[in-house]
Amino acid sequence: MGFFSIDTLVTIVAAIFTLGILILIHELGHFLAARMVGIRVERFSIGMPPRLISLKNKFDGLWIKLFIPWFLQRAVDAESIEYRIPRRHPKAGDTEYALSWTPFGGYVKMSGMIDESLDGKIEGEPWEFQSKKRWQQLLAISGGVIMNTILAFVIFSVIMYTTGMEEPVEGTQVGTLVSTEDRPVFPAEAAGVKVNDQIIAINGQSVEKWEELTNIVHGMPGQKIELEWLSNGIRHSDSLLVIKESVPTADGVLDVGMIGVGRVTEHVDLGFFASVKYGARSTYMFGTLMARGFWSMITGETSMDQVGGPIMIAQMAGEMARRGWLDIFYFMAIISVNLAFINILPIPGLDGGHFLIISIEGLIRRPLPLNVKLIIQQVGMMFLLGLIIFITVQDIARL
Repeated sequence: MGFFSIDTLVTIVAAIFTLGILILIHELGHFLAARMVGIRVERFSIGMPPRLISLKNKFDGLWIKLFIPWFLQRAVDAESIEYRIPRRHPKAGDTEYALSWTPFGGYVKMSGMIDESLDGKIEGEPWEFQSKKRWQQLLAISGGVIMNTILAFVIFSVIMYTTGMEEPVEGTQVGTLVSTEDRPVFPAEAAGVKVNDQIIAINGQSVEKWEELTNIVHGMPGQKIELEWLSNGIRHSDSLLVIKESVPTADGVLDVGMIGVGRVTEHVDLGFFASVKYGARSTYMFGTLMARGFWSMITGETSMDQVGGPIMIAQMAGEMARRGWLDIFYFMAIISVNLAFINILPIPGLDGGHFLIISIEGLIRRPLPLNVKLIIQQVGMMFLLGLIIFITVQDIARL
């Protein structure tokens, strides 16, 4: 695949679309929560600095500012160019709305808050972050995580409502033959099992329900079994070696046995409340899977080699885009849950780091010294920068 191929263009557009919406929703959550509790938002930016263009309401109209890149500033003898759009009823606003050069990022700058900008200016004004009650500060900090969780829930629910779901049909009739990129042919297919065949026994034990079949197979990874099935009314049997596969579940990643058969299903349309139920269940499931995966990395059960960053997300977004809009929105919902989980981790520089500091201040009933907060933020930003570099190197190594 060449760099300027259609596939590459699709990957880039899909990545910007996916991450752009997720970041916009996340920062919009902070913005709305801050405004809700009366905290002044100085800047709402999509993308990370340097700024490209910004908009701000003033008493004499709407001002548009175009920021000149540093390498052109000497040539034009200016750092920025401003243009005023007159308005019939101008009204000054507190917030500068900016679009920055780096698309994979964004931030909301709240007055009087020590954040990624490392701005230590606090004047004690009533609209400042530090002047608000603890619960108001916590709500402003949690707004992004809340919005990403809501976005995932809404996407999952809408997908289920518009597409319905496949309900399993009772019995042991084979509906599909499983294949993966690493293993195109599983043992059942290799033995001659075909779609619409009926599995009747395993190791001489009769099976009439699909759950009976899976309970036996899942519990025998790496072992040999004697499989019996009916094909066009003719009885067949063969010895199969059950494949061991690591499968993510609500209880964590488990090793289960598989022979490569799926059951027959039928399409069922879902009503509103059933779709909402499945949306909530999917959001919870992917959230717990993310938490368990993160814990397994901490304990060393999972290698850091499996961690992916923006490049891996871009590749996956491109693959989902090539499959269709439904897949890319489903992928977006999963990433939105992951983004919510990552941001709530108690790491300085993330929302969870701010949440932890506010909680500590609430317990000791006084704010931490300003220089302490600045040091915590600096250490956190250095850690995050190092983590981003490590993950990016991992992504590039996988290309």
